[in-house]
Amino acid sequence: MDPLVVATFAVVIFLEIAIPLALGYWIVRRFGVPWRIFALGALFFIVVQIVHAPLVLVTQTPLYLAALPMGTTVAVAVIAVYLGLLAGLFEEVGRYLVYRYYFRRREIALTRENALQFGAGWGGVESIFVALLVLTSMVSYIIITSDGSMLFLPDDPAVMAQVEAIQAITPLEIAIGLAERMMVIPLHIAWSLMVLASIVYGRKALLALAVVWHAAVDVAAVYLVQMYGLFVTEAAVFVFSVIGVAYILWEWRRMGVRAAT
Repeated sequence: MDPLVVATFAVVIFLEIAIPLALGYWIVRRFGVPWRIFALGALFFIVVQIVHAPLVLVTQTPLYLAALPMGTTVAVAVIAVYLGLLAGLFEEVGRYLVYRYYFRRREIALTRENALQFGAGWGGVESIFVALLVLTSMVSYIIITSDGSMLFLPDDPAVMAQVEAIQAITPLEIAIGLAERMMVIPLHIAWSLMVLASIVYGRKALLALAVVWHAAVDVAAVYLVQMYGLFVTEAAVFVFSVIGVAYILWEWRRMGVRAAT
């Protein structure tokens, strides 16, 4: 067992939970948006995933196997597009429905500040769930690398391949997961603002753009990690995240001017 690996796991878990909560706290203090909006973002992310995640689990393997005769590259591309479109449709249409019906029914203002906090909660709870998955990986690493653990593992090539992958994990690979979460949260905020803008400005094209943008990020992530590896994938996510931050700043100013007039 490498103590540095365990320490990296622990730090990443802590930060993937603490940073979203710190962001929510900053929004509360800076703009006066209540924690309730953060909680709504978290809640409705979970509601969407209750439908989205089982659908992915049931359909992705049959679809991949159906496309596999056309070649591995084509099969990976097909599954990437499928998963990306599902994510874009479920999450962005989900945001739209929450804004359009729940917010208005509860008389929650459709403001840029509320969208900022809503997006922080949506992306924040996803980061917290990822932290819990990282925690299970840390426990697996500790168990597998402890003395005598190999005696209880089945002599199966697939299992042994997974064990070797866990044993070979490095602090850098773990830290990259944290970097990805921090790049994805701004994207969720950008998409939350864009979907809000589609309602505020009465432009359904912005909702469609949010769906396509979200899908593009997921397509790139799924395809690139399979075909080109982790570092190329994270570079692509970084580019998308920079675009997301730029959009947040631009839309923030535009909505501010609109509200002032």
